[in-house]
Amino acid sequence: MGKQQVVITAVPTEAVSFVKSLRLIADLGLGDAKNLSYYLAASLPCVLVAGVDQEVADHILSLLQEAGAGAKTEDSSLDVPMLLCPEANEKYRWSWLGGRVSVD
Repeated sequence: MGKQQVVITAVPTEAVSFVKSLRLIADLGLGDAKNLSYYLAASLPCVLVAGVDQEVADHILSLLQEAGAGAKTEDSSLDVPMLLCPEANEKYRWSWLGGRVSVD
């Protein structure tokens, strides 16, 4: 059996349950989950996770639908699990304090 991906098609207006679901699915902190929900709302339809087994995709789908989000599963072209990370499209450098700062 092939791998699956979960696509977000609609974001609920009541965001609390949706953010909680994202925290559970992706093991994110509150701030990161909120930022991801904003990104998803601005990028519909958007792949949240790809390259997962059917059982995992179905579990993620049920969590999202219980939170009021529109989502669907599709066949994935990826064989390894991948999770949406919008920060990967930004450039960073290390500051002298050891933290990460955005390069504008």
